[in-house]
Amino acid sequence: MNDLDVTLVAVASPPGRGGVGCVRISGPDAGTVAARLFRPAKGHATGRPVFGRFLDRDGRPIDHGYLVEFPAGASFTGESTSELWPHGSPAVLAALVEAAIGAGATPAGPGEFTYRALRNGRLDLARAEAVRDLVAARTLYQARIAFAQAEGALSVRLAPLREGLADLIARAEAAVEFVDESETHLPSLELRRGIQEAAATCDDLLGGFRHGRVVREGASLVITGLPNVGKSSLFNALLSRERAIVTEMPGTTRDTLEEHLDLGGIPVRLVDTAGLREAGDVVESEGVRRARAARQEADLVMLVLDGSRPIEPAERETLESAGEAAHMPTIVVVNKIDLPAVASLPGPAAVWVSARTGRGLETLRKEIRERVAGTGPIEDPILTDARHAHAVERAREALDRASKAAVEGLSEEWVLEDLRDAMHNLGSITGEFTTEDLYDRIFSTFCIGK
Repeated sequence: MNDLDVTLVAVASPPGRGGVGCVRISGPDAGTVAARLFRPAKGHATGRPVFGRFLDRDGRPIDHGYLVEFPAGASFTGESTSELWPHGSPAVLAALVEAAIGAGATPAGPGEFTYRALRNGRLDLARAEAVRDLVAARTLYQARIAFAQAEGALSVRLAPLREGLADLIARAEAAVEFVDESETHLPSLELRRGIQEAAATCDDLLGGFRHGRVVREGASLVITGLPNVGKSSLFNALLSRERAIVTEMPGTTRDTLEEHLDLGGIPVRLVDTAGLREAGDVVESEGVRRARAARQEADLVMLVLDGSRPIEPAERETLESAGEAAHMPTIVVVNKIDLPAVASLPGPAAVWVSARTGRGLETLRKEIRERVAGTGPIEDPILTDARHAHAVERAREALDRASKAAVEGLSEEWVLEDLRDAMHNLGSITGEFTTEDLYDRIFSTFCIGK
């Protein structure tokens, strides 16, 4: 990944068949490599798509389509780039990559094109990571947030914070360098005010991270309860399609079943589980074990009760513990309200629904979203990545140390060290202070071709 003199090649379109595919070639010899794989139908003009034939490693035509060439400085990577747009046949795309390798290109690893965009000044590290999140987005809201960050939303928000710190550092350095010049000393009140303003900005960023993390990573919701309370019916109703098998026979669900649900842009991994009861065979026992394990790992648990029958002792015990277990947030759902009601509930308030008729489902969806993303109006988050949040937290801790040193009247050297530490942590977000090892770890999470 570190050798920028190598010309890279990779398929840049998704796996599988499609109307159009893309093979990206980027590096100093991109144009030469592409010329070996393409014969234009008419005159060749740089900067716009040119129609022609694509050739395999032996020079035989295998498809027709377009070649698009981007000069250095005008491409995604910032270097000379050629893109081949044949039909989206996996066999054709593989043959073109093989031909490009035969012409001198090197297969690209995960994220290598984006890494080059970073190295060539087309992106900073925060924007590069947002490109990865945009590719991985499962909801339109996720895509919109990732796109805003790819456009520089986080970098723009960090800029005034970093500029303020840079000013404080410069003035503190002058005071240390010219200790005998009284006019260079930074007034204590002004120093403390600057540190407090920087700390307040960090707090604002961190305050939105809980929502930002959920937007980026989603949340997991496990549906649990005794057999035949309607867990799978509720699973299907929330998805608005028949995904789980539903029968009147208890124990139909023998394993966990997962699907993704878009709740107002928040991706929720919905997990249907086997009914919790004494297992009658080895397979059912394994299903119950997996149900319990999924419940322990969930961000949110949905305990489903059958409102048409009395609550059983095991359910009553679970209800009582649900009100006390802060480490396992639980929504209690009473299903089958289309039938005569029998159940009376102790403990936490419940959401009453009918999976069969759909009554109460919108209320339930609203409750789920509020539990995972918070209540009230929600602004678009700026901080969504745990790495970025950790860096801001460390910067905030450094500012606390600087503030304490300033209040205690310590010399500028003490304050300066902590201010530099805060600046270093913020710089690690955009890549200004980042090691090659960290680059390797980050870009290894990208897909090949991006």
